[in-house]
Amino acid sequence: MNTLKQFSKDDIRKKIPMGKAIDLMREAFLQLSAGVAQVPVRTVIDSHDRSGRVLFMPSYSGAYGLFGLKMVSVFDNSTRNLPIIQGMMMVMDGQTGTPAGLIEAEYLTALRTGAASGLATDLLSRKDSEILAIFGPGTQAETQLEGIVTVRPIKEVIVFGKAQNKTVSFCQRMGEKFNIKIYAASTPNELNRADIICTATTSPTPVFQKAHLKKGVHLNGIGSYKPSMQEIPSNVIQHSTLIVDQREASLREAGDIVIPIRQGLITNDHIHAELGEIISGSKKGRTSEDQITVFKSVGNAIQDLALAHCMLGKELRS
Repeated sequence: MNTLKQFSKDDIRKKIPMGKAIDLMREAFLQLSAGVAQVPVRTVIDSHDRSGRVLFMPSYSGAYGLFGLKMVSVFDNSTRNLPIIQGMMMVMDGQTGTPAGLIEAEYLTALRTGAASGLATDLLSRKDSEILAIFGPGTQAETQLEGIVTVRPIKEVIVFGKAQNKTVSFCQRMGEKFNIKIYAASTPNELNRADIICTATTSPTPVFQKAHLKKGVHLNGIGSYKPSMQEIPSNVIQHSTLIVDQREASLREAGDIVIPIRQGLITNDHIHAELGEIISGSKKGRTSEDQITVFKSVGNAIQDLALAHCMLGKELRS
């Protein structure tokens, strides 16, 4: 009888550095857009008082030879000294159905999300990008920063956060970790220096204005995952080249896209491509230096399965 392998966040950190995670996301998004992977839209259940929710994300890939189910809770635990995101992922063998692995999902989620933004930034941002802006100095922001500095020569990071103490603490820790100039923003106008922007908040309303953006900026929108949440202004989406992780999920879940559609500013066809289509070359990404590009991600279970496949030490199947 097979022994169920269990992996902690430390196990994941040791096994999968960010550069490797970005390579794994490249393969995962290729599978997703090619229709090789089966990833139903996730099921979401809210608590009775709407204070939190649990997301159930199934996946299957013949290339990985695995089924996966990640269960993640999202609660505002700021007063409880607990993480906002908690969860586990169960992996089952694709040929026998035998449970093969149980993986801690808080860091798994942060790693795959940061790696996806790193990949999108590598594909879509200007090669000479040096200044990064981050909205929301939380757990997700740490791997967003790591993903970006892995693919671009970032020299300066501007952090926008509501809680000054938390923002300053984040800047100090990340500055020491990456040996980069990182500081808390003092005015919204500082955003117009950024070459790359990552939004990692749970804000129901846009966290900046289009007037604050410079030409040619690239944005990674990873915080909003409900139709009622909007980090990126509608007119920015309207005037950008929009790339998503998966069309079906984005049109159903991403408020950054759903809201401007409801407003009549864009249609479903405004989505230029899935990230996998950019990777495969079937769609073009950035075509000019002045172009605004947006990668809108709601997260996809194939990303988790790619990391789980690596943790289990398996080879890709043809």
